[in-house]
Amino acid sequence: MSWKRILGLALASIALALVVWGLFLPLTTVSIKVDLPPARPSKPVEPKAVEIFIDANGAIQVNGRPSSLDALASDVGAVSTARDKNQQQVMIRASETISYDTYMAVLERLRGAGWRKVGLINEAIAN
Repeated sequence: MSWKRILGLALASIALALVVWGLFLPLTTVSIKVDLPPARPSKPVEPKAVEIFIDANGAIQVNGRPSSLDALASDVGAVSTARDKNQQQVMIRASETISYDTYMAVLERLRGAGWRKVGLINEAIAN
């Protein structure tokens, strides 16, 4: 027998083995039903901002509830939806006629209590 014939028989045997293996392998697999929990959302939900309103008389409201300068930090903490003060956004809306000192007193009270994400809402207020 020549080497060419031996090589041909070997390749034919390998091809036949691959065909048989490809046909009968899927029949031997066992299917298992897996009940997985639903996927969690990939993006965390942002906490809702706490809104502080300072009216023309200097009265303070936190999310529509009356507050004072002394109780401001505790009132913001009571309505905060974030666990961490660094994640909670606090927005200040003020009347156009309040004094700079009133605004800065509110801002300093918030910063002194640890609220760092403080922003301004700059919209005209209908009176």
